[in-house]
Amino acid sequence: MIKTIEVLKILDKYAPAVLAEDWDNSGWQINLYNPYVKKIMVCLTVTDDVINQAVDLGCDMIVSHHPLIFNPIKKIHDIKIIKAIKNNIQIFALHTNADKTKGGTSDMLAEYMLLRETAAINDFVRAGYLKYAMTLDEFLSKVKLQLNVSHLKVINEGAKTSIKNVAVCAGAGAEFIEPLGRYNIDAYVTADVKYHQALEPTRFVIIDVGHFESEKPFVERITNMLRKAKGDKVEVVIANEKPAWNIV
Repeated sequence: MIKTIEVLKILDKYAPAVLAEDWDNSGWQINLYNPYVKKIMVCLTVTDDVINQAVDLGCDMIVSHHPLIFNPIKKIHDIKIIKAIKNNIQIFALHTNADKTKGGTSDMLAEYMLLRETAAINDFVRAGYLKYAMTLDEFLSKVKLQLNVSHLKVINEGAKTSIKNVAVCAGAGAEFIEPLGRYNIDAYVTADVKYHQALEPTRFVIIDVGHFESEKPFVERITNMLRKAKGDKVEVVIANEKPAWNIV
């Protein structure tokens, strides 16, 4: 058992709250003002199933990437909020501050892609290069292996066949496709590319790995960070999560 404030200090040191976007709702989602924490669950998204897992495992705090509450609410009728409060579970989110911080979600994705000399294109996009140039098929196989996925969405209007310079953005990064045209990249790994965005011509390959898949490293990173910092005082567990849909 440790003080709640100690957990918050660890999280804020990694992803300072001041980095969060103005429109975002990072930070406390449910603050019950409990002074101590005994067991933390880490997840990407606070679903009803995740709440149930936290209840079953006796967790009194959840640290998530996606905020449970995005918009102002006038009444509480969300079963997830009700169930968390009834079971004395506090919820804290690290969203855009965890995207923008050093070692954040896109940095993690770049690590998974084994990119070298990664640099920031903007707050959310990172770019680097592979150890050696790969064929497109080789790179797609590498992406599948590193992220443990079986399917990818690939847009290759420029008919690229060789991949060396790669940009990445964890989560919904389609809005950066057009600005990336100014950079010398061969591939862009991200998620949530919409139909009309995919139709826009680019000279680089766009690889949509899925929102959930691109952000999975967050859970392991936060879990290991909390365990390393206070592993002797608090138990930290990982939620059992899966993508929102099945590929059949």
